[in-house]
Amino acid sequence: MTRPSEISNSYYQRLLTIVSMAAAGVPFLLIGFGFLVKYGALDNSYYAGDTIFYAISLGYLICSLTEIRYIVTRTNPSLASYIILSIAFHILGILFALFVCGVYSPFLFAWIIMAVSVDIYFGFIATLLSDLSLAATCFIAYLMHPGLSSQDQLNMMISLVFITAASLAMALLRETNDAERLDLAKTRDRAAFQRERLLTLINSMGDAVVTTNQNGEITVYNAATLSLLDTNKNLQGTTIDDALILKNVAGKRVKILSEAEKRKRMFSRTDLVRNLENGETMNLYINVAPVQPSYHTEGERGYIFLLRDITKEKSLEEERDEFISVVSHELRTPVAIAEGTISNLMILQDKGAAKTMVQTAAKDAHEQILYLAKLINDLSALSRAERGIGSDAEIIDLNSVIQDIYKEYQPRAAEKGLSLDLEINAKLPQLQTSKLYLEEIMQNLMTNAIKYTREGGITVIISQQKSNLQIAFRDTGIGMSSADQKHMFEKFYRSEDYRTRETSGTGLGLYVCKKLADKLKVSLTFVSRLNHGSTFTITIPKNLIIEGSQLPERPSLPTGFVMTH
Repeated sequence: MTRPSEISNSYYQRLLTIVSMAAAGVPFLLIGFGFLVKYGALDNSYYAGDTIFYAISLGYLICSLTEIRYIVTRTNPSLASYIILSIAFHILGILFALFVCGVYSPFLFAWIIMAVSVDIYFGFIATLLSDLSLAATCFIAYLMHPGLSSQDQLNMMISLVFITAASLAMALLRETNDAERLDLAKTRDRAAFQRERLLTLINSMGDAVVTTNQNGEITVYNAATLSLLDTNKNLQGTTIDDALILKNVAGKRVKILSEAEKRKRMFSRTDLVRNLENGETMNLYINVAPVQPSYHTEGERGYIFLLRDITKEKSLEEERDEFISVVSHELRTPVAIAEGTISNLMILQDKGAAKTMVQTAAKDAHEQILYLAKLINDLSALSRAERGIGSDAEIIDLNSVIQDIYKEYQPRAAEKGLSLDLEINAKLPQLQTSKLYLEEIMQNLMTNAIKYTREGGITVIISQQKSNLQIAFRDTGIGMSSADQKHMFEKFYRSEDYRTRETSGTGLGLYVCKKLADKLKVSLTFVSRLNHGSTFTITIPKNLIIEGSQLPERPSLPTGFVMTH
């Protein structure tokens, strides 16, 4: 049995209200009709007396007032209340037909209302039982009044057939309509469920998804779209070209909807940019797919746009291409020089050239090999930093690291006639960071200081600044101009100063230092003045210093160290 509540609660309530109002009003109509029979205005051959009439009328009034109370208070009575009211109405109807008016006249309307009522409450089977009750009433009336005329018998049969046919027809029609409404409701629920599931899926995606109709008006979009467009506005009804202003690499406006209408197939582009309010640009990956109904079917057309910010990928791609190009160029020169020098060396040996000429050629080739080795080491360090290899933190004895740096570079400084001093203005604590990365930074800074200092010396100063520890490398070298300082940490950059060009270098040392410093979360700064030297400072934050750790006040240091407190 299909209950109206399964179809639509609002529909069920409206239908129930109409039937309840009719059921509440019919008893007053029948009581009025009974008074006409009582006083002889109508056929009173079935009238059995005032007592029975008043008793039936009182029962009708009780049932009617009960229905009215349900309507006024908007109360949904229980199923048991429905059953009791329906049985009461039918019993009163049977008694009214047998002892007041008979089974024809306005009573026909009353019985149809009862049949429709039980059909709504209990279904088609209840309607059949109601019609059987009417048939039984007609049969009992015939037995109670054997002297009925042929006309009365005919009227009784017509009444029975009419009421039965009308009630069954209405019941069947309602069952059909209810089944259609139920199918429609289920279809609507399935569509709503599928839409909610689709929206949940779209909102869970990291990429921006936008659907539009054929005119480009946005119908559905996900949260990632608002994030990509950096807005909280409602985009529904806005055209895709108004919400997404795109330009090509030449700076010309591109209307993506026009291109979609022109191509009429799925396509993607990665060459479009969107200008941001802060003056920067965003590179976008855009995939466009047309939405079309099945072949030979009608339906709404539109487009699905998949958007992704690829600014970082574009930047990395450009950096990679530039890196490959520059590395290829930087490798080509020393390889060519080394190859040519070694070839000359072989020729000189074959011709028995003087020993000094052979040694000069061998030295030139060796210098180029050393340059290549330095370049490969710098690239290896850069690769390790990019991949995070060697970044694991460990407890470092800073005093030991400084001693190792001093022992390694003091001979090189002495070879150039330079002094190498160390000033310690604080007790050296232990650090918890990557020893490999820290040593790489300090070695590069020390190498540059010695390389670009002709006279004077290099001083490494370790001091406490508030809660941070600073390691400064100060030299008396050639320094840097303001123009060069702007490019200090750029890869493969080398100053045009002729004094810089006198020494070999890859242009990667300071770039690697900056990368490693960022990985360690330490600060790398510099101060430089042309012809007066440079100072590079590593600032180690408090969180990398092990609290309470320190070395003895007078550690054993190599000759040349200066301890100050």
